Amino acid sequence: MLRRFELYTLAPAAPPGTVGDFERACRTCGRYIPEVLDSATGRNESPAPVQLAWEHAFDSAEAYHRYMVHPFHAAVLDRYLLYDSPERVVTHNALGAGLVGYECDGPAYRMERGVRRLVLLKVGDDVSADGARGVTVELTSADAGISGLVVSVVAANSLGAAWFDGVTPVGPPPKWTHLWEQAFESADAFASYRARSTWRAGADPAAWNTETGGLVSDVAEIWYSIARDLGRSATSRT
Repeated sequence: MLRRFELYTLAPAAPPGTVGDFERACRTCGRYIPEVLDSATGRNESPAPVQLAWEHAFDSAEAYHRYMVHPFHAAVLDRYLLYDSPERVVTHNALGAGLVGYECDGPAYRMERGVRRLVLLKVGDDVSADGARGVTVELTSADAGISGLVVSVVAANSLGAAWFDGVTPVGPPPKWTHLWEQAFESADAFASYRARSTWRAGADPAAWNTETGGLVSDVAEIWYSIARDLGRSATSRT
């Protein structure tokens, strides 16, 4: 499977009604493009310079390609995204994470409702493949057993190179090399996790660099309450 996030910085002058239309088009995209799975949106509540997150997934690279050429993508989604569209509501993404994602064997990320936290990690260019794998393994299980934490997935950001043509990433290497996706069953559970004040519960680059022995050179995070299309099951593929 391909797990994918689009993180949007909204243009200051974008009309709220048009922004709402765009958010709704993303959230309900699976009604019109059956290849889009687990579609949900959320308004970022962190200090990161993005306002809207759209999370979704695809069964395969081929399904992703069919989504990219689907009429709904061109006729509806693109009207809010393309530079030459008068209805464009997004602008430059200073986070360097307009598009991020990873490959997985199954929907271990799946969460119907609650709070999603996405941690963006930059593993140093001089870190070996074994060192990067070590970070992935350690973080995946680092907070196991914490009450209310129901999803913890760490993976290389293999879909973050500008775009993805349905077979391979296209474009320059992404700024963020790895993603840590968490989900909490409620806002209270997430607040309790943050109150633990561990380095993993925050996004202090110096702390992450120290605690990982220099493996992680930069970090950022966003979090949001998951808003799902109630008209379509999260697991539906038809």
